[in-house]
Amino acid sequence: MVTIMPSNPWRCADFLERVRPGIALSAAIHAGLFVLLAYLLAFHSPMPAPPVPEDRGLVLVPPPVMPVKPHPPTHSTFHPDSTPKLPNIDMPPDVLRLPPELTFDHSSDGPAVPTPQPAVLVNPTPIYRGGLIYPPRAADMNREGYVDFDFVIEPDGTVGNPVVVAEVPDGIGFAAAAKKAFPKWRFTPMMKDGHPVAAPARIRVSFKMS
Repeated sequence: MVTIMPSNPWRCADFLERVRPGIALSAAIHAGLFVLLAYLLAFHSPMPAPPVPEDRGLVLVPPPVMPVKPHPPTHSTFHPDSTPKLPNIDMPPDVLRLPPELTFDHSSDGPAVPTPQPAVLVNPTPIYRGGLIYPPRAADMNREGYVDFDFVIEPDGTVGNPVVVAEVPDGIGFAAAAKKAFPKWRFTPMMKDGHPVAAPARIRVSFKMS
């Protein structure tokens, strides 16, 4: 017996009945996978960012740059025109009377008699002045000044026991220069009863740029 198969087997009702459950299962599986994928894409938690290495959080600060100390000028910035000029004080010779020194003699019953002090010649005029050298430091600074001496005019006119009592300005060599030169000066001695005698005096030795 020969069985004749239809020309289009997919149109056969028996075939469709056999494959229909498989098609429905496959469609359900694909639909479920699609829904699951959509859910995961919509509600998945974001992945945590990788931790930043600790060394990236450090900020390197360069060491501070020390200021360069300027070098001192090699040439003098002193301008002579701006230097204040000291007034030229020329004091005429005069006699300064010191106050008497009171002495008390307890051995006698009489009143105390003050002891007279010798007169002091102020700025006597020298008959010779030499050897005075301007201090190099004061000359470089263009400074003027003076030195005051207490001394004794000896009977022969020489300088005795010179003592510096003032130096203006101090510290730039005026006193040292005056001490070297002043003992060489000569004065006219004081006369008493026709004879030269020693006399205390005070003089100002001036240093001037001109």
